[in-house]
Amino acid sequence: MTKRRYTLQLHIAGIFFIIVSILSVFLIVMSYQNSKALNEQLAQDRTEQSAERVKLAFQKLVAPVTTALDALAVSEYGQRFHASNDQGWLGTVDAIMKRNPDVLSIYLGHPDENSAFIRSTSAAFMRKQFETPDNSHIMVDINDASGTQLRTYYDSRLKFISRDVNSIKYRPTTRPWFKVAPRDGSIYITDPYFYFFIQRMGITLSRQLPDNSGVIAADITLASLSNFLTDLSDSDDTQLLLLDDNRNIIAHNGFLSNATGDSQNELSNALELSPLNQLYVASELNEITTNVESLDQTWMLNLVRIPFTEERGLWLAKAIPEQQLIGSALDAKNNQIIISALVLLLGTLMVLGASARIAKPLKAIGKETQKIKNLDFANITLPTSPIAEVTALSESIGVMADTISGFLETLHRVSNSSNFDELLKDIVSHCHQASGADYVLMWTTSSENNDSQLSLTASYPEHANKATINVSKLLAESPQMVSALSRQKFFSFTPSSTDIQRGLLPVDLKRAWVLPLNNRDNENVGYVFLGFNQHTPDHQEEKIHFITQFLGFASLIKENWDQVAAQKHLFKSFVELMASAIDTKSPYTGGHCQRVPELTFMLADAVSKDTEHFPDFSLNEHNQEALYFAAWLHDCGKVTTPEYVVDKATKLETIYNRIHEVRTRFEVLKRDAEISYWKQRVGGKEVEALDAWLSNEQKTLDDDFAFIAKCNLGGEFMDTKNITRLEEIASRTWYRTIDDVQGLSWEEEDRRKQRGDIALPSKESVLSDSVDHEIPWLPQQLETFKDWEFKLAVPKLQYNRGELYNLSIQRGTLNDEERFIINDHIIQTIKMLRKLPYPKHLAHVPDIAGGHHEKLDGKGYPYGLDETNLSVDARIMAIADIFEALTASDRPYKKAKTLSEALKILAFMAKDKHVDAKLFRLFIEQKIYLQYAESFLPDSQQDTVDEQALLAMIAPKKATSSAEVS
Repeated sequence: MTKRRYTLQLHIAGIFFIIVSILSVFLIVMSYQNSKALNEQLAQDRTEQSAERVKLAFQKLVAPVTTALDALAVSEYGQRFHASNDQGWLGTVDAIMKRNPDVLSIYLGHPDENSAFIRSTSAAFMRKQFETPDNSHIMVDINDASGTQLRTYYDSRLKFISRDVNSIKYRPTTRPWFKVAPRDGSIYITDPYFYFFIQRMGITLSRQLPDNSGVIAADITLASLSNFLTDLSDSDDTQLLLLDDNRNIIAHNGFLSNATGDSQNELSNALELSPLNQLYVASELNEITTNVESLDQTWMLNLVRIPFTEERGLWLAKAIPEQQLIGSALDAKNNQIIISALVLLLGTLMVLGASARIAKPLKAIGKETQKIKNLDFANITLPTSPIAEVTALSESIGVMADTISGFLETLHRVSNSSNFDELLKDIVSHCHQASGADYVLMWTTSSENNDSQLSLTASYPEHANKATINVSKLLAESPQMVSALSRQKFFSFTPSSTDIQRGLLPVDLKRAWVLPLNNRDNENVGYVFLGFNQHTPDHQEEKIHFITQFLGFASLIKENWDQVAAQKHLFKSFVELMASAIDTKSPYTGGHCQRVPELTFMLADAVSKDTEHFPDFSLNEHNQEALYFAAWLHDCGKVTTPEYVVDKATKLETIYNRIHEVRTRFEVLKRDAEISYWKQRVGGKEVEALDAWLSNEQKTLDDDFAFIAKCNLGGEFMDTKNITRLEEIASRTWYRTIDDVQGLSWEEEDRRKQRGDIALPSKESVLSDSVDHEIPWLPQQLETFKDWEFKLAVPKLQYNRGELYNLSIQRGTLNDEERFIINDHIIQTIKMLRKLPYPKHLAHVPDIAGGHHEKLDGKGYPYGLDETNLSVDARIMAIADIFEALTASDRPYKKAKTLSEALKILAFMAKDKHVDAKLFRLFIEQKIYLQYAESFLPDSQQDTVDEQALLAMIAPKKATSSAEVS
């Protein structure tokens, strides 16, 4: 491996940079470590100070209560059993509790098992726990030895509220607070414990009354300690925890907010998410300072003891993120890094400036070679020097730069050309420059035909193609040339006088090179002929290797171009095949998908030439290709549309015309009338009256069916009168005696069963709308409607084949469900086209193809786009699609319109902003309609068109409803 070299200037600057960098890093690390240690010591000192403050807070919490107990113990209050209900003493105790909100209760117990409790019920949890009245402030319990409890409630003014008498089995002498009260009259303070009755942590203070006549005690909660810990927090992320010797959690600064309650189990469970849990679960509690990893960061933990006596005390645990702890150290380190970097930069610049003078002669050449390294060959200026070796080096570098520059310029021109012929012209031009030949000619095989026929593709200079060179004959008569070229070798020769006389080569040709073009499959795709009008020296052929490599690039270009052309041709053929398949699917719309592109491009060509109204529309190669695919695929979604819906010529038509079923029912009714006639004749009724009745009944049935048949055609508007008559005819009934479930598919049978079992014979209507006529959407179809981006309203049913429902269609033959299916073809077109991986210039094909049913007034579908969002391409296609549909003679549900009729409908649509009026004007003025008619319409449809009247119609006037085109 070659050792990398550096300039003298960089060596000097590098040594300085390394030494100063090492020194700076050492000083920064030492400073950072000292700052970090100092901050950690400060944090430990703060924890110890916090412990002292907690101790003082605890003493401050207990001291007033201790004084109050001493005072009450020696007062008359402790000697009178019922003193708790005395207003004076009750006020005294209430004052103690108000001064000390953590005091929940003060109570007395006597050796004779009598006891009295005064509890504060001002807190909501106390009222809830003891179910006191809402305005209760003080609750007094007097418990006598017989088991009777007298409970009295007082409000905040110590006014009597109510009293309860209960039975209770309470023996004060059995309680721990009674037993532990010292005999010497001092106050005993219990360890913190959990009051299960009120779900709070607290302590109890108890004291013997004078002469050991009983015990007075007070319960104090430790809730205020949690608030005190919050005030001790150094930051929002600091966690503080107060424990007793039994690991009971007494208080915390709120970081256990995820605990669902205040019980020890819930608090300990919540503590598992805290770094303090490592201290909590340790085998022993010992004062310690340590660092731990928790919650994706490093924490510093402190645990200190708060002693109250030699045996009793509390523990304060503290956790603080190391990032906050050493924040100042990090800031100092960052400042030192910045200062060191600035000093290092300034020093390096000074050293570079000094060393530049030393390395200047060599740097000049290095700078120019750096340009070559950066592929800049155009501005090479090499220095001169009295040293011969330096001058020779400069000259060699200059020649190399010129050679590479010329080669890259050739590649640049080739890579920036999108025209295949121009690419090959550039290649033969540079072959001419590299070889010095008088002319260069290139023959290639056709990219569209599979044969090996050669054609002259490019020549340089251009007049060289006039030279009489027949490469096919030349190859046929030179086996040596064929042998060399087949082995991918070049062939160099001097033309003979015979070749010149026979016209195979030009008269002035003195030397010629022939080189093969081969693709990556080693197939011959062409030849390059280089001709010289003078004799060439032997060393000239040394350039052939370079030219051969360069022509390999030409072979690659041709191969890729041929593949692209083949893929485009394949895609176009597939698109045309798809459109042909759609037309073939329905014999009634045959040719629509093929005629619409023809008309689209007739109009688009005229639009591209109209720079006045459509200055931004250009039918360049890319736009033309996008419009081509959009036009051919504009109805590709129709492959999903059932033929019987597209071709529905009558209202009762599905796969077949169901008018035949209705006709059969009327035939049954006529037979029933005849049977009734003969039964009545046998019964002896008058023949003349019966004959008249039968004749009238049969005529009525014939008239009713004729009316139904006429309605089925959909040629006339169905008004309310006609629909009413249909409903009256539908009330006629006939009797079915055969089970109509037999012979049904499982799907039809499931729908039929929704009507339930019907006993035979069954009375049926001649026209019906039954539940099994209603075909719902499938679950997977309903899923597609959830995120429906289109403005096409989705009907409740997929199909409704109700007979009366379909016959009542007011216009045409399609009901709402079928109209949705017809319109849905454009949505399917958009979805299908969006799945294709388009190149950038074809990205708008789905939008163009899917927009030909939009209207400029925003009332089209599927998106309801208006003229501000509708492209010119889509507007062109809309006119082409409508005009072709109007003039098509292969639609079963309508007759073909003549030119004048179709253009009049289009004029109304342009006036009502359903189509673009400017495009319609161009359609008329440029006689595009006539150009289309001459190619695709029979003479019977080509009537006279009043162009001026049509153009006058699109002037702004009162709106007129336009005809609807399917």
